[in-house]
Amino acid sequence: MVQVVKSEWHSVEKRYGIDIDECVLNDIYNDATVEEIEQKLADLESGELSIEELINDAWENNVDLDWDYLDEDDWWTDRKGGYDVTYEVINE
Repeated sequence: MVQVVKSEWHSVEKRYGIDIDECVLNDIYNDATVEEIEQKLADLESGELSIEELINDAWENNVDLDWDYLDEDDWWTDRKGGYDVTYEVINE
């Protein structure tokens, strides 16, 4: 007897969102002035401050960002094709 294992490799995306406003920026940069917070928000909107840098700053300052789950469907059962299939023979 030969046992064959079929694996389906699905790429999935889980989407989360967060609204970054002055309150969130005040939590991250708690010793910044009002003007500095306004500038950070403007820099974030213009792309001069990357979201990755902001997330790193939050992490370094022990600020947990409250992300909202955006997907409503169950991504485990959402099969739309476009996945790889591999087979493995298990010798017993």
